[in-house]
Amino acid sequence: MKIIDPHVHMYSRTVDDYQKMAANGIQCVIEPGFWLGSDRQYPESCWDYFNHMTTFEPNRAKKFNVAHYVFLAVNPKEARNAIAGKAVDGMWKYVDAPNCLGIGEVGFDLITDAEEDIMKRQMDWAEKHNQLILIHTPHVKKPQGTERTIKVIEKMGLTTKRILIDHNTEETIEMSLACGQVTCGFTIYPITKMSPPRMVAVLKKHGTDRMVMNSAADWGISDPLAVPKTVDLMWSEGFSEAEIQKVVWDNPHKFFGQSPKWKLEK
Repeated sequence: MKIIDPHVHMYSRTVDDYQKMAANGIQCVIEPGFWLGSDRQYPESCWDYFNHMTTFEPNRAKKFNVAHYVFLAVNPKEARNAIAGKAVDGMWKYVDAPNCLGIGEVGFDLITDAEEDIMKRQMDWAEKHNQLILIHTPHVKKPQGTERTIKVIEKMGLTTKRILIDHNTEETIEMSLACGQVTCGFTIYPITKMSPPRMVAVLKKHGTDRMVMNSAADWGISDPLAVPKTVDLMWSEGFSEAEIQKVVWDNPHKFFGQSPKWKLEK
């Protein structure tokens, strides 16, 4: 089974994780812009991080036969910080990197006006340059944050087929599916997000169209093999090979393939 993990923070993972992921069918990872566990103090710190993501990390992944792409952004958790605006100003040259597919993750954390301003600046640039957008939905007050995000998308007139709304749950999936042609992401993450049984239940109820799932493995209690483990449960719950492949390969391949930089073979 070929797998794409469309949201994982390999910056925080070791080479052992790459080895295990490759051994379990993960052929490609997508790494969105990330909070480092503590707030950055200077915009230059963001630019160093963007440079790392577009130079060192894809080469590290390649050693283990894993394709590595990124989305770059000032992420929601840092979007309300004083340095956010200047960090965005210096971001655009890194977005030109050959492994960068677009802008993300952007969205809400505490659902503030400052976060919305930074999100809109980045999404406006993406829309004007035909770039993909990866949106983070907040961990707290998720339905309210998702609803406000969708209102922003609609008011800005963004091209929804180029948007992935991530971290959906049972509370938000109907809203996300109703937002034009967006792709809907789910994160299989212990304790705070979706579990494999909940993910399987959602797919049984809502089907596999425009659905993708990821591990979002990072500094916290997380599992870079969360997607393969959910695949195993899908098998046991009676999903066909075609249905499983659609969620973990065909759907993400179709979404990311809208970028001319996407080189992963079908």
